[in-house]
Amino acid sequence: MEVIRRSNAEIEKDLGTVAYFIRKKRKDRGFTQEQLAKNSGVGLAFLKRLEGGDENLHLAKVLQVLRHLNADLFPKEYQ
Repeated sequence: MEVIRRSNAEIEKDLGTVAYFIRKKRKDRGFTQEQLAKNSGVGLAFLKRLEGGDENLHLAKVLQVLRHLNADLFPKEYQ
C-alpha cells in the first residue's frame, strides 16, 4: 500500500473544510456553540477549537460532534 504524502497546506485546507462544515451544520440547526458542545458531550473550548480549524483535536470527540449533527465524516461507501 502506497503512503500518500500531503503538504501542510493541503492538510490545513481540509481542516478548514471540516471546520466550515461543522459550523454551517450547527448554524443550520439553530444551535449556539454552547448548546452543541453541551448536547454532544464535548467542552465549549473544544468546539471553538474545532470550528476554528485546530489541527490537534481528538478524532473521537470530532466524531461525537458530527454524530450529534447527524453528519458523517466519511462517504457512505467507506462505512
